[in-house]
Amino acid sequence: MTIEKIFFMGLIGDNTEVFIRDTGFHVLAHGNWYQDNVLNYMHHEVESFTWQDDNKLYIDVK
Repeated sequence: MTIEKIFFMGLIGDNTEVFIRDTGFHVLAHGNWYQDNVLNYMHHEVESFTWQDDNKLYIDVK
């Protein structure tokens, strides 16, 4: 699954904070889904992801 598919699931709104991390949990990108630094990872493969009630989404890429 790619990050793009997660975005189409409906979990993300304009105010959702997105954290894209590597397998060592180092943040590669952080911001809203529409920001360029986050959009650069759209086609990366996802290892896992977590959505929290405080409107934050953590995506770990392979």
